Amino acid sequence: MAAANKIPDNLNYLSNISFRLTMQDAPNLTWFCQAVNVPGVSLEAIDVTTPYVTIPYSGAKVNFEELSVRFIVDEHLKNWTEIYDRIIALGLAEGGENYRLLKAKSDTTQRGGTVSTLVLTVLTSAMNPQMEFHFYEAFPTSISALDFDSAAGDLEYFTATAAFRYTNYEIKNLLNN
Repeated sequence: MAAANKIPDNLNYLSNISFRLTMQDAPNLTWFCQAVNVPGVSLEAIDVTTPYVTIPYSGAKVNFEELSVRFIVDEHLKNWTEIYDRIIALGLAEGGENYRLLKAKSDTTQRGGTVSTLVLTVLTSAMNPQMEFHFYEAFPTSISALDFDSAAGDLEYFTATAAFRYTNYEIKNLLNN
């Protein structure tokens, strides 16, 4: 009973605006990032049938949802083209040369520069880093369109959304709390 009445050490709520996203291979993305999600994780269950009841057991396959990043597109489209160029190179849309150049950028992983680590840093209410989500071997799978429209009534700045896949992510508690 005593545990149910214990007051938490920290009564502050997590803020949805206190974060920073960094991607080493896309430095212009960091400054203009507006939104990012912490993807959901699921574990496939295995059903074992018996004569009387089906019993679920935890499986061994973990599925990670896509990482989605929304950002304001800068005037020179540097952040948008960082993602676009990477997708084009990975998809071999312009032949294999861009892929070879991308792969040669880094040899820290078996896949070379074709993948990157994205780090989402969650900040405290005092704007100090408290937790990091490391998305390993990430690569972009899509980037949203830019729809120009001269008939628009008000000035609207472009935002774009990029989707990333990755092998897994790790949560690091920087405050050890």
